[in-house]
Amino acid sequence: MNIMKVLAIGAHPDDIEIFMYGIVSIFKLEGHQIYLTIATDGSMGGDNKNNDLHKIRELETQKGLFDLAKPSFLRLPDGYLGKDLNHINVIEQNVKKINPNLIITHHPKDYHSDHRVLSNYIDKIAGHYIPVIHCDTLMGLNFHPDYYIDITNCFDKKIKSIMAHKSQKPERFVNLAKLMNSYRSAQCNAPVGCYAEAYSINNSFPFADIRNILPKSPPLRPFNILKENGFL
Repeated sequence: MNIMKVLAIGAHPDDIEIFMYGIVSIFKLEGHQIYLTIATDGSMGGDNKNNDLHKIRELETQKGLFDLAKPSFLRLPDGYLGKDLNHINVIEQNVKKINPNLIITHHPKDYHSDHRVLSNYIDKIAGHYIPVIHCDTLMGLNFHPDYYIDITNCFDKKIKSIMAHKSQKPERFVNLAKLMNSYRSAQCNAPVGCYAEAYSINNSFPFADIRNILPKSPPLRPFNILKENGFL
């Protein structure tokens, strides 16, 4: 097995935990080198908008991602990503320093402007020489999966990582993760109780198909089970 450097970059503290934790956890278990980057300081998140919120959120992120790797914080302004032309330079330097073999980030049509800006930045910075996969959008809106990743065995750890973000009322994101990841697993006809994360890629040369470097998809139920239960 070739060891890869895998970079997951989220716009805010808790984004990696909510949207990308499963696939990163699997890559970690497979022995790949994991790098985690949070682009903004998260200072606009939640009801506790005080001068120390960014510090609180960094501590929560370190706790939530402890099992994966030590995260890097770029501390760009929350809610204003892309307002300063220098933002893309800061992100580019981070990517070049790591020089990853694969990048995981947000989808360009996600609900939050910071997510969309970061996604577009990453594609501009690295899309022509590093494969970039986009994580699911919130509740799957405007998203068409290319890959499904079975995260059943690490789903409990994913929930624990989300719950580390006490300042963000994390129970709501736990519920969203359960809905999204069980639904994506059901799309693959996996058994009840399985969970999956969905990802997409801009199919372009030379990264039209990168399934050989991704973790496994959810297990399929045999055809006869479908027939016995009246689905066919």
